[in-house]
Amino acid sequence: MRAAFLVPLLAVLFLSAACTTNPATGKRQVAPLVSVEQEARIGAEAHPKILEAYGGAYPDANLGSYVAGIATRVARATSAPEAQYRVTVLDSPVVNAFALPGGYVYVTRGLMALANDEAELAGVIGHEMGHVVARHSAQRQTAAMGTTLLGAVLGAVIGNQAASQAIGLGGQGILAGYSRDQEFESDMLGVRYLAAAGYDPFGVADFLKTMGAQAAFEARLRNVPHDATRNDWLASHPATAARVDAANAHARDAGATPGQGARNRDAYLRAMDGMLYGDRPEDGIARGRDFVHPKLGFAFKAPAGFSIANSPAAVLLQGPDKTVVKFDSGKKDASVEIGSYLANQWAKGTQISGLQRFKVNGMNAATATTRIGEYNARLVTIEYAPDRVYRFLMGTLPQAGARHDAALQGLVMSFRKISPAEAAAVKPLRLRIVAVKPGDTVASLGRRMAYPDYREERFRVLNGLAPGDGLQPGRLVKIIAE
Repeated sequence: MRAAFLVPLLAVLFLSAACTTNPATGKRQVAPLVSVEQEARIGAEAHPKILEAYGGAYPDANLGSYVAGIATRVARATSAPEAQYRVTVLDSPVVNAFALPGGYVYVTRGLMALANDEAELAGVIGHEMGHVVARHSAQRQTAAMGTTLLGAVLGAVIGNQAASQAIGLGGQGILAGYSRDQEFESDMLGVRYLAAAGYDPFGVADFLKTMGAQAAFEARLRNVPHDATRNDWLASHPATAARVDAANAHARDAGATPGQGARNRDAYLRAMDGMLYGDRPEDGIARGRDFVHPKLGFAFKAPAGFSIANSPAAVLLQGPDKTVVKFDSGKKDASVEIGSYLANQWAKGTQISGLQRFKVNGMNAATATTRIGEYNARLVTIEYAPDRVYRFLMGTLPQAGARHDAALQGLVMSFRKISPAEAAAVKPLRLRIVAVKPGDTVASLGRRMAYPDYREERFRVLNGLAPGDGLQPGRLVKIIAE
């Protein structure tokens, strides 16, 4: 009786909901049912979870202060200059930025490395502040309450986001809730804030172009088709090409011409000199097809055509035909046999078949198969030490048949322990800022990139250089070095 009464009551509440004017856009909208105070509490409660999922704040106080200064300049140009923001540079190689209710704004060091000047980063920060000022999170929750009795609370979204980050998906849980209209709206606000702050508002479109180039390059590395008309950031974001066109139009509407506002390119690049690039050693390091964990003492090699995405909690490999692999670790009692651990602990409650024991480079191992959603899944667990195991969860689609079985078997059999000397030889990558010298070319500077392949292409994407763009002596550029 009580449940049956709540549904029509909720409908009445929505029919009688007051309209209000959005402070950021001036548009009329249904008044959010989530108060500003509730938003602040949601953000404060979620902040520690974000830090945990993304490896914490990047431990460079000078860089953090520099980014905070950019954010302050942008915040003063918003329609709510009195609002308080807490901006954090996350210690993650994932290219991402997002905001939480209550003024919590995040950018990853991976995104900072891809941006080429202050205006581009300021555009990203302005976009995220636009979500906050326009109260998009509150609108999203209000809309969700209209379609489900319990509604959508951000705490649940944060839980999904943390899980996504743990397998390298980069925060889709938070941003996937924004509508395409909200994303376009925040792009418009970001452009508006940049112009008001004295930055070049065309920086928004420039960064989106770099994001598109990065997405195309990553698709090439994975040997998969790249559709430039599709989204290149996250599932909720509009396609990059459409966003670039819209951002440029907003900049022109603001009365700006390219290069008229501040870019502060040299200051931005010098602030990042020496910043960690890619994986942290304490999380393991992916280099090409090789994954090495110097702290935990193991390594494995991904099959050809597979990409590696790393995080503090797990490693995700993605291959042809939507083949996926999740690699992580677990603890077991030293007295428990490895096959029993797989069947009765790791896969407890799951119907498995074909349980087998075998050896991986002298270590006891076990494997079994099951079905997970649309995937045929194989579970493999390896006894690294009596009380420590490492696990591969591998999924292939039925239509792929046995096409990738040999590659996945090779992945498992490549898992090995490494010596202390091999672990000590693993060095993290750093972003280095160098000045172009007379005679330097894109090709010659590309050869200084600490990668075994595609060095010139990596250099171009990192520095926002289109095919055919050259370099002028004295220009500062980014390279990646150990």
